[in-house]
Amino acid sequence: MPLLVVGAAAFAQAESLPRPVVHGNSFEAISNSRYTKHWGYYDPLSDTVLSNVLWAMSRVPSFGSSYREIYVATAANVYMYDPTDHVLNVHLPGDHRYKFYCEPAFEVGIAVERSEEAGLAVQAGFLAGAAFWNLGNGTVASCPMAFAANYANSNWNPTNTINMVDVFGRMSVTGLTDSCVAVSSDSTLPLPATDGSDTFELLIGGLGQDSVFNPAALPLSAISQLLWAGYGSTPHMPVGRRGLTVPSAVANYYLTRRIYVVTYTAVMRYHNRLPSGSMSSSDHRLEEVTSGDRRDSLRAACPSVPATAPVYIVVCATDSTSEWPWKLQEAGFAGYQYLMQAHALGLHGRLTAPITPTERAAIIAALGLPGTDLPVLIHAAGLPPQQGTTESRRRRTGSLEVVRTEQGVRLKFRLAEAGTIGLAIFDLAGRSVRIWRDVRLPDGAQVLDWDGTGDDGSSLPSGTYFCRLTTGTAQASVLTARFDLVR
Repeated sequence: MPLLVVGAAAFAQAESLPRPVVHGNSFEAISNSRYTKHWGYYDPLSDTVLSNVLWAMSRVPSFGSSYREIYVATAANVYMYDPTDHVLNVHLPGDHRYKFYCEPAFEVGIAVERSEEAGLAVQAGFLAGAAFWNLGNGTVASCPMAFAANYANSNWNPTNTINMVDVFGRMSVTGLTDSCVAVSSDSTLPLPATDGSDTFELLIGGLGQDSVFNPAALPLSAISQLLWAGYGSTPHMPVGRRGLTVPSAVANYYLTRRIYVVTYTAVMRYHNRLPSGSMSSSDHRLEEVTSGDRRDSLRAACPSVPATAPVYIVVCATDSTSEWPWKLQEAGFAGYQYLMQAHALGLHGRLTAPITPTERAAIIAALGLPGTDLPVLIHAAGLPPQQGTTESRRRRTGSLEVVRTEQGVRLKFRLAEAGTIGLAIFDLAGRSVRIWRDVRLPDGAQVLDWDGTGDDGSSLPSGTYFCRLTTGTAQASVLTARFDLVR
């Protein structure tokens, strides 16, 4: 339904949104390709783009905020997004877009108590828009704008203060690329993967915070991948500076040289720039700060971090009153990336924020960090507790195998315990074509056959499909896989 309700009668109406669609683009490829456009948008975007952006933003975990409000400004109205029913309720009639040297399709504002949580939501929506890019021919551009947030707080009549506004519009972009520029200058980190077999929308659909971890050490390849996803170099060059997997206010990249990884061997600083420090350069390396295992000291300094995680990534920022909220949001951008990459690797992940001033001082002392680097967010990562190997899986969906048969496909997976599962098959447009609900299965290895028919019994055409398996056991998870149906 077009979002064109105006006038007083609009307050009694809710605008429906199309269902989110599933693309075939991986989280890694989108992260490697994304960049911001500050102005010059033209023409509208489809309501499907808006639908995907809002759905993705609503899926991010909370840091204990008592409210989360997502506002949308279009040429017609300012809306409040209802994530439960996936609809827009008119909040303020009329066109109240910021329109900074452009005619944006829509603007999305997030209001939460914590700036870190706002960063999670903005990054999710930002990537959800970039997921519409096709190789060499994308049309969705966006940019988080503090000026747009200031304008929204003065003109949108929000219930609570809007932390940030992400502006979206149509514009020619370079498209997705898997070209990797994050090459280690000293071989301390292996090359990260800039494309993967996971699918962004299906991955975020199963995103969550994990509490328990297998204490087994992670391979360096997994640590490399996490560090790159959170704050690694990418091919684009905004304002003459090498871009990263996350945006930053005027490409300041506040977290540069202030991200640390804590393992059983040492505390190490992550570098995404060459030793010269040039912001136009790219690197992917570690520098030892403190030798020895400091993980127990970190856990004592910040008791809210998971106690058994083998790896912790500590995100820090320097203190500055005027830019502090932007720095916290940037930490949230990186935190979202760490969490998504952990789940794409088949790892458990958990973000800890906010960190109190007392905890910050204790963490600095425990890890031997510079006194000016204030910890603001910690990501814990490790293998799932039931997985007793140091070899991480490429992705959580690796336990769901799809095998082609003469009649259709065969799904193979394993349940750690008896329980109910739900299964859905989607086409490339994100439409569900076959759904099984509340299927009771015993524990152990499982095999389900699908003959390639839809819910109405008709045979579906050959093509690429996605399946999503949701387990309802105590160790609940969402498993996804992409496959081809051949007739």
